[in-house]
Amino acid sequence: MLNEIQHLSDTLGRILLHADQLAADNQRLRAALEEAQADAARMREEREAMTADRELLNAKIEEAQQRIQTILDKLPTAADTRQLDLLQAPTDGGEAPRSGDTA
Repeated sequence: MLNEIQHLSDTLGRILLHADQLAADNQRLRAALEEAQADAARMREEREAMTADRELLNAKIEEAQQRIQTILDKLPTAADTRQLDLLQAPTDGGEAPRSGDTA
């Protein structure tokens, strides 16, 4: 009977040690999970910021393309003998007045 009690005591000791190890592992895993969640939140914020930056850049690119097209539209063609005036703002008709015209 003394051997059985000793055996049960040893088994209980191993179980308690294993339970302590599991509790420590659980604590480490929870800390790792919290860190991973914080990283995910940070990456999500960075992604949203990059998306906003991308939309802003796309708008700027579109505006620049429109400005370039406006300049290209003002360039004379081979058949056009008008003098080129890129600095003059377009009129309501969409065509810049000629240098000799008066408003």
